[in-house]
Amino acid sequence: NKEAKDVEFILSEIDGKKIEKQESFDLYDGKYIITKTTIGTKQEAEKVVADLNKTNISVSDVSKKESKRSPIPPSTTSTLQQEASRRFGYSGKRTMSLAQKLYEEGFITYHRTDSVAISQSAIFAFRGFIEKEYGKNYLPEFARFYKTKQKLAQEAHEAIRPTKVNSAPSAIAGQMGADYAKLYDIIWRRAVSSQMADARIESTLVIAETDTKKYLLKANGSALVFDGFLKINPQALKDNILPEFKAGEKLDPKKIEDKSHSTTSPPRYNDASIIATLEEKGIGRPSTYASIIDTITTRGYVEREEGRFKPTSVGLAVNDFLVKNFSTIDDLPFTAEMEDMLDKVAQGEAEWQPVIKAFYTPFNASLEKAEDTERVKIEAEEIDELCPLCSSKLVIRTGRFGKFISCSTFPNCKFTKPLIEETNFICSKDGGKVIIKKTRKGKKFYGCGNYPKCDFAVWKLEDIKKEQSSRKA
Repeated sequence: NKEAKDVEFILSEIDGKKIEKQESFDLYDGKYIITKTTIGTKQEAEKVVADLNKTNISVSDVSKKESKRSPIPPSTTSTLQQEASRRFGYSGKRTMSLAQKLYEEGFITYHRTDSVAISQSAIFAFRGFIEKEYGKNYLPEFARFYKTKQKLAQEAHEAIRPTKVNSAPSAIAGQMGADYAKLYDIIWRRAVSSQMADARIESTLVIAETDTKKYLLKANGSALVFDGFLKINPQALKDNILPEFKAGEKLDPKKIEDKSHSTTSPPRYNDASIIATLEEKGIGRPSTYASIIDTITTRGYVEREEGRFKPTSVGLAVNDFLVKNFSTIDDLPFTAEMEDMLDKVAQGEAEWQPVIKAFYTPFNASLEKAEDTERVKIEAEEIDELCPLCSSKLVIRTGRFGKFISCSTFPNCKFTKPLIEETNFICSKDGGKVIIKKTRKGKKFYGCGNYPKCDFAVWKLEDIKKEQSSRKA
């Protein structure tokens, strides 16, 4: 404990060897890297805690370093969809719908673009606004120019930016509504901040060691020296200021504990991460990201669960069929290369006939072969319940609108009923079971099983967990 402020030191090395190591796994869309500790068991961790509790710990080194953080470029279609998904949970389709209206009303430039460049007149207007509103020290000496990293970016349009820098997000809310204002706020802040000065951050690293030199611990801190572009950034860097430490100073630990961390599998895609991957791999274009996601959702290949995409039994069956029969096409490099060739055709750099022939000849051969393949039947899942009409087994089937329960003898018996999927949570209003439901548009949410008597409903199970935690506290 130091100056009434808790400082957390993290164990970094044992006997001069780092206790964390990285492992890499090759997945379909690239490498997935996890960080693991060399402390493998609970007993080993408890021994380290015991050792640290019975030895003296002193500061061995304190270092400070100032660094700069530069603003990011204005929004593209991809980055706008990603940020709207991360911050507000908007789907790509929803983001494009809001952006379309903002564009039609003249508040923003064209919203289907992968360019990060903005016009000279816009840069001049932004710089004038920054100097007037925030002062000359928030203005870099020279205007910032950004280049698109993608090799075949479609740069017929500017980056997405406000048409008038003086049109504040608050004004949009009054004219068009809160959702439009939130999206415009992303566009406005990112465009304006792209022409602002760097932020300056001072980082502090405190290294501590035990008397035996066996264990080395580290504490990191940071402080904003000058906020620069972060002044208008809603995700501004938070200070983590450390008290002043001196080399040789003895530490008086308040508590020494081991924290267990489970190695997690790669998270499922959400709108933001799948759009980022599509862009990174060269799959699709700004105008198609939202429609790609909408297609696999409406066709029932994936469903949304807690804001992330989960493959359905139909999606898995379709994927298996494509991998088996169209392995060349079901390939990221091939798809990206095809996208590039079509771009070259559109730009007049390649003739369309050779491009289509190179694709169609092997595709047609695969298609003819696949036509003779037996249709994949998705097996119905039996449940421990009998049909009330004919006493046959009931099964879970997958239809156009998701899963439902029906008689196993269909079409002889046409009994059906909704599938009620229960969770392990209890409704906080009337004690009923919390079940999984869907809106008319197929979006999943969680509600009380006693509806309509009880109207309890949330979008995420995490909301129920938070509510229960706050009640216990």
